[in-house]
Amino acid sequence: MLRLLLTLLLFLLTLTLGAWGIYHSYLDDLERHARQSAEHARTIIDSMIDQAQRANAAVLPDAGAPCANVELSLREQAALGLFIRSVNLAWKGRLYCTSLFGVVDEADEPELYTGRTLLLMKGNRVRQNHPLLVIRQERGDGVALTAIDGQSLSFMLDLGRGNSWVILQVGSVWLDGHGRFGNVPAPMANTSAVRVVSKRYPFVIDSGYITAVNWQSAWHARQMVFLMLLLISTLFAVLLWWQLGRSRSPSGELERALRAREFVPYLQPMVAGDTEQMVGVEVLMRWQHPTAGLIRPDLFIPQAEASGLILPMTSQMMQQVARSLKSIQHTFPAGFHVGFNICAAHCHDSGKLYEDCYQFLAYFEPGRVTLVLELTERELLVEDAGTLELFRRLDAMGVKLAIDDFGTGHSSLSYLQRFHVDILKIDQSFIRRIGTESLSEHIVDNVIDLASRLGLVLVAEGVETAEQASYLKAKKVDLLQGFYFGRPEPMRSFITRWLSGEAGQSARQFHQPAP
Repeated sequence: MLRLLLTLLLFLLTLTLGAWGIYHSYLDDLERHARQSAEHARTIIDSMIDQAQRANAAVLPDAGAPCANVELSLREQAALGLFIRSVNLAWKGRLYCTSLFGVVDEADEPELYTGRTLLLMKGNRVRQNHPLLVIRQERGDGVALTAIDGQSLSFMLDLGRGNSWVILQVGSVWLDGHGRFGNVPAPMANTSAVRVVSKRYPFVIDSGYITAVNWQSAWHARQMVFLMLLLISTLFAVLLWWQLGRSRSPSGELERALRAREFVPYLQPMVAGDTEQMVGVEVLMRWQHPTAGLIRPDLFIPQAEASGLILPMTSQMMQQVARSLKSIQHTFPAGFHVGFNICAAHCHDSGKLYEDCYQFLAYFEPGRVTLVLELTERELLVEDAGTLELFRRLDAMGVKLAIDDFGTGHSSLSYLQRFHVDILKIDQSFIRRIGTESLSEHIVDNVIDLASRLGLVLVAEGVETAEQASYLKAKKVDLLQGFYFGRPEPMRSFITRWLSGEAGQSARQFHQPAP
């Protein structure tokens, strides 16, 4: 659960921070573009006014001369200017000569001009709704006025603006890139509003975005970037999931495998020494690793015991076996032997082992199954009050205690003295030498004699040949176990064979040797 929560948290955190960054990058791009558009418009309009000022400067010396004498010069300047609509002269406050109409008589009102220089008009008497920008230049009593066509101004405002809104504002009036004129305050941009002031003439350029800018517009503008972010967030989450599931130590890998329930039970038949009929099984733990395949117990059991993980691993194994065998318990002979390996670590937490055994037996009818705990000697078992009390309680419950691999450990005989042992299992290293080495046969004979004198059930492990089986049967060994009768196999396969009726045959027929 923690692994899932951390992975989900990383995914959401990466996605949220990334989306926030993309959105604000989108807003920064909008503002940068709005500023570029405004500065571009300011540069061009400065240039247009420069051209008009040059026309003014060319005709201003003629101010006061009769219109008939200067009219041709005015028209020549108007024709040469790319954006100029008309060039005009005024003298002593009266506009008296224009390139369009020749002689006129109108008032020159400098107070209407911003900075006595610029006047943005909606139109004139020739074209009422065709804006124009008048540039005024005065020298003494003479004044030159050049009008720039509003359509040219709008074209330049619209040039390169993209989706932004760009307006020219002179005083309280304005003109935008669509040719719209206003003499009330211009509507302000909702997003990325930028104002650029001309350093040479009294006008400003406002730019920005009037339409709403939100996550939806950012998605449409940066759709591929958002999709890449989603992909990257997913990859990060998958990488974290993999890293959290990947152990950084042997114990960590065992913990991961325990959570993933990768430890599976294999069952090996145990047969009666006289009839060779199956009377029980030993449960052997195997590790079904997702990449390494089936791992032998000698490669992970010692680490599991050293780390203490053998306790929950055994508990999980006992639950699996109990649940699976419960459904076929009526087909078992009475007292069917089911053995599990334990070590000294199990006895350190006596309450847990007792509870696991109690729960295991609770799956079966009384007397149907005999639970056997096979004590290994990889770790020395300390004789203390807690351990003795545990074995006493287990014995009262009907759980049998067996010493596994008897004869190879330094403490086997001391265990017989200190604990109530029910079963001895002769180590397979002695069984394999029967018929080839007389010393091993003597050791086996002595163990058989010891078990008989102590009233213990004797089990011979590692029986692989008919000669070994015959020797042990002749010695009246109670139970036999080994490849000659059956190899360990997955529990599901075991149950299938048992239910098929093959269990009624000899164990050697029940299980064909597997590779």
